Amino acid sequence: MSRSLFTKIVSKIKGENYDVNQSFSTWDTILILFNKSVALAKGMIFIKPFLKSSKGLIFKEKGAKISFKNKIKCGKNLLLKRNSHIYALSNKGIVIGDNFSLGEYAIIECTGVLRLIGESLQIGNNVGINHYCFIGVRGPVKIGDNVIFGPRVSVFSENHNSDRFDIPIKDQGETRKSTTIGNDVWIGANSVILSGVIIGDGAIIAAGAVVSKDVPPLAIVGGVPAKIIKYRK
Repeated sequence: MSRSLFTKIVSKIKGENYDVNQSFSTWDTILILFNKSVALAKGMIFIKPFLKSSKGLIFKEKGAKISFKNKIKCGKNLLLKRNSHIYALSNKGIVIGDNFSLGEYAIIECTGVLRLIGESLQIGNNVGINHYCFIGVRGPVKIGDNVIFGPRVSVFSENHNSDRFDIPIKDQGETRKSTTIGNDVWIGANSVILSGVIIGDGAIIAAGAVVSKDVPPLAIVGGVPAKIIKYRK
C-alpha cells in the first residue's frame, strides 16, 4: 500500500485532512496497519455492541477495558490505548464526542465507593488524554472540544471533609463540585486540576501546576498553587 493511500485512509477515518509522516518504510506501514486492524477488530467486537450508543469505529489495544459499557455514548473514532480503563458507573453516564483517545494506563473513574456513585462526564470532540492520566468523576466533569492533556495529568471533582476531630476524615463524607475545562485548552504534564475549578477557553496550564482557582480564557498559568503568568493575546 502506498503512503499516499495510507494518508487518505487515515484522513477518511478522522474526517479531516491528516498528513501522515512520509518517512515510514513499507514495513513500518504494514506493521502499523496490522496493529490498528487488530485493535479495530477488538473494539468492534468486544466494546461497540455493548455501549449505550456509538457512531463510528472503536479501537481497543491490549489490556484496555471499559466497565459498565452501557453507561457510555460516544461519537466517531474512540481509541483506547494499552491498559487504559474507563469505569463508567455513574448517575448520568458518560458522553464522548468524535476523535477521542485515552492514553496508555490512563484511568477515567466515575465511582470510587458504591455508597455514593459519581455524577457525569461530558467530553467534546478531538480530545486527547495522554498516558497515565487520571480523571475522577465524582461531581460532574465537563471537557470541551480540542483539548490536549500531557502525561500524568489528574482531574478531580470531590474533596474530603475534615472539619471534625472526633471522627476520622474518612468518615466525614465528601463535598462534590463541578469541574469544567473549556475548549482549546492545553494541560501540561503532571498538572493537577482540583475540584470546582473552571478553566476558560484557550488557556494553557504549565507542566506541574496545581490549579485550585478558576483560570480566565487565554491565560497561561503555572506554579503551586497556579497563578497567572501572562495571557496569550
